[in-house]
Amino acid sequence: MQSQLSLTTPKGRGFKKLNKTNSLPDIDIHVSSHELAEKLSTAGKSEEVFKTASLALSKAKQLWNPKALYQWLDIGRITGTMAEVIIPGTGESLSLDLGFSIRFLKYSRKVLAAVYTAGEKLEAETAKASSNGDLLLAYIYDLIGLIVLDKVSKTIKNLCEKKARSLGWGTSPFLSPGSVHGWGIAEQKKICSIFPLGKINVKLLDTSVLSPFKTISCLIALGPEYETSKVGTTCLVCSKKNECLMKN
Repeated sequence: MQSQLSLTTPKGRGFKKLNKTNSLPDIDIHVSSHELAEKLSTAGKSEEVFKTASLALSKAKQLWNPKALYQWLDIGRITGTMAEVIIPGTGESLSLDLGFSIRFLKYSRKVLAAVYTAGEKLEAETAKASSNGDLLLAYIYDLIGLIVLDKVSKTIKNLCEKKARSLGWGTSPFLSPGSVHGWGIAEQKKICSIFPLGKINVKLLDTSVLSPFKTISCLIALGPEYETSKVGTTCLVCSKKNECLMKN
């Protein structure tokens, strides 16, 4: 069970957490009934579904609490599938094994590393609804959490795009451990090792999964040779990109 999993402490050299890291403690998020209705299209368009969705959204607005930690890191050596990132103010460096996805750091000079969450209260309400057997309500709360997380993701991407434009650089696609080819979920421990996760009420479990589960860690690279300052996705190199249902 999740409660039996413990917080993972990075081992080895013992990276220093960035207590002065940048944070976004109060991200202003708005989710409209129209946005939720679009996500609910696969659940049908019955009056019961929309009534439940309206009530859930009204309550969820008091529950979501999106927060983020982020840091600009310099890029060191890139060798094979390994990328070295420099931890500012610590004298430490961190080696990341991105596997196939190292190609997206080919032109990098800096990276934006971030951990962000939709908050624990909305997730708790989802679990409560599920345990009470109200699966429709749990499903709706889960969708709302995904919408909130996507909006926080856009906030992080906007930070990177603004920085890239100020430097006259471009950006890489959005990269997250476990969600892109070659960069395994175990690498999430390395990214999270530099952040004081407790500041945003996030924990890293033994399984390398973040809790609350509506939490993501990511890297976005910047450099003068990237073609655009708009943060994209790795879908452009996927062999299934022309037949992917999830892309839309």
